[in-house]
Amino acid sequence: MDKFYENLAELLEVDAIDPAQPLDAYENWDSLTVISVIASLDADFGVNMTAKDMSAFTTAGQLFEEVQRRKTK
Repeated sequence: MDKFYENLAELLEVDAIDPAQPLDAYENWDSLTVISVIASLDADFGVNMTAKDMSAFTTAGQLFEEVQRRKTK
């Protein structure tokens, strides 16, 4: 869990991630960041997602839950 949020904070260039905060509330949340998150999820967690998949998540907490779900498959 910590690694997920640490990676996301680094990509968003913030100190910490609030799992309940909407992703689009972060200043650096844009299409390039989405692509970077997709690459990070694949490299660090072995989870494959598409940009369309990513659009289904409003918060980092929702994204984290999906990553956990997909890791256990």
